Amino acid sequence: MIKVCQAPFLVEVAWFAIGDHHVKPCHRCPPDGWCPRYAAAHARLLAWRLAGDPR
Repeated sequence: MIKVCQAPFLVEVAWFAIGDHHVKPCHRCPPDGWCPRYAAAHARLLAWRLAGDPR
């Protein structure tokens, strides 16, 4: 049986922000694609992955 856990809201928003930047970069994105919003979302996802399941 596979256990499904829902991701926290801010993690879901971070996934959306990264996905949105891959489709259409914002006006603040430099050519490499790392604007402050993208960098913050990337850091949040990395921290969530490294923290693991708190249960």
